[in-house]
Parts: sequence; C-alpha cells; structure tokens
Amino acid sequence: MPEVGGPLAGRTILVTGSTGFIGRPLCLGLLEAGARVRGSSREGGRHPVPGVDRVPVADPLDRAAVRAAVAGADAVVHLAARVHVMRETAADPLAEFRRTNVEATAVLGEEAAGAGVRQLVLASTVKAVGEGTAEAWTEETPPEPVDPYGRSKLEAEQVMRALAERHGLQASVLRFPLVYGPEVKGNMRRLMALVDRGMPLPFGSISNRRSLLYVGNLVAAVRAVLEHPLEGCHTFFVTDARELSLPELLRLIGHALGRSARLVPVPPGLLRLLLPSAEADRLIGSLVVDGSKLSRMTGYQPPYSVEEGLRATAAWYRSAGGRPAA
Repeated sequence: MPEVGGPLAGRTILVTGSTGFIGRPLCLGLLEAGARVRGSSREGGRHPVPGVDRVPVADPLDRAAVRAAVAGADAVVHLAARVHVMRETAADPLAEFRRTNVEATAVLGEEAAGAGVRQLVLASTVKAVGEGTAEAWTEETPPEPVDPYGRSKLEAEQVMRALAERHGLQASVLRFPLVYGPEVKGNMRRLMALVDRGMPLPFGSISNRRSLLYVGNLVAAVRAVLEHPLEGCHTFFVTDARELSLPELLRLIGHALGRSARLVPVPPGLLRLLLPSAEADRLIGSLVVDGSKLSRMTGYQPPYSVEEGLRATAAWYRSAGGRPAA
C-alpha cells in the first residue's frame, strides 16, 4: 500500500531505464512511497509496472522527447545506460559507451534543469573507480577505471557534478557493486545454476572479499537520497554492508536453494592459470567498498540481509524454471 504523507508522497519522479532489472523494483518502491512515477524506456506499449506512466524516449539524445519526459517532474532517477558487455562487437566501444552514458546524461540533465527539476540521482558503478581492491574504497579513492564502461560512467559522474554546480541542483551519484535479486543475469545467475546442479566448484580455497548489493537495498538507497536532499553533488558507494568471500556466497546460495554447495579446494594460482584473467578477477579477486558515508549523511540502513536477498533471488529462480532441489 502507498505510504500516506511520507517525504515522497505526491512528488513526480521520472525513472529512466524503468523497465529493467533495477528499474521495475525501483518504480514499485517509489509508488509504495506515494510518489507519482513516470517511466521512460525505448520499448513501446504500456509500462509493465501498474501505476507507472510510460513516456516514450526512443533516442536519449532527442532533446524534444527528453524535454517532454522531464516536464513537470520534481526529480529524475537516471538508470538508463549501456552496461558492461562481455562480448563486445562495436568497432569503437568507448564511443558507444560515451554516446549512451555520457552524452545522454548531459542531455537529460540540461533538459531537466531547464524544466525546473531540482533533484537528480545518477546510477553509477564501482567500475568508475576500478576493477578490484582488497582495501575498502571510499568516495575519496582516486578513480582509475580500466575499461570503456568504467571510463564512460566516470565521465557521466563528472557531467552530473558540472550540471549541479552550473544550475544549483541537488544531485546524488550512487556507485553500485554487483547487484543481485529477482531477474538477475550474469555471474550471479550462473553461480545459482551451478550450485543447483550440484556441480563440484573449484573455489574452496578462495579467501577473497566482495561487496554486493541486493536490489531491495538499492531501492532503499535511492529513496534515502530522494528523501534527504543535499545541496550540491554528492557521491556514495552503496552496499549490503557485509562483504562475502566466494565460498561464503556459494554456501549462502546453496542454503537459499535448499542445496549444498560442493566446494573443492583448488589453489587460487592454478585457477588464475585456467581461467581468462577478466573472469578470474570477477570470481576470485577482491572488491570492497565502504558504504558508511551514505548512512552518515542520510540515515540509510540496508533493510534486507544478504540471506533475505538471496532467498528472494532463489524464489524467483525457481519460479523462472530453475531446476527444483531433489
């Protein structure tokens, strides 16, 4: 049920990328907070979330379409992006990332400022800082992105800061680690499938640390910055506030699925020889971020534990056709 009289009640919020993995639960969370939600995406037809008004934006660089989308909005949450591509086919990947992630952010921000929107939220990524670290990154860590996606998202962050300064906007940049939850794809879904099939997994000797983010906690973080607007532009890491090693994650996935994770001890050095370097870094490397700044400045606390997030993800996996436990 919508909240009555909350900080977002009656506010009109535009969510770009509103039909995606993050966009749908975010729209639901904003509706539950009493906001009026518009969703922009490239697809036609009605919005898949009842109660969300779809505004078509076929080309994010089409200023007329963007201007119509932001008209009358109180805040904009910008999720739409060209995300990390495992098998890149573009002749100039950086140019493609910049078009969607940098130029489109500039158009959206300029049109939003011109329409009188005072609050912007940009979804970014830990990849804007780099690929891995055993020591927790903070918002003061100098960014050193290593791939076109990370570089384009760092440039989008810089665009957002410049817009906030030029137009006096309240802007928040939220850097997300690996996000999981219902409808997740990529490595998390593959790990769930491997555990569910009972396959031996050669990760028993891994002692890495990774920050993760359940999509329900992500939604709460977006609500926190919308409900506690801060002057200027602020950057925040967002996490579940608990780091996991890969073996810990696999055991928790198994518990959520009602399976036992079959972990086999294999030396990490051997795994690095057997796996492509990028895949090895994502699986057995460390990436830890400190999300305490967001808590200090907004009072945000993750409402869901890792176990609760994985149970919700496992329930979706089963409903989507994942093989039931024997």
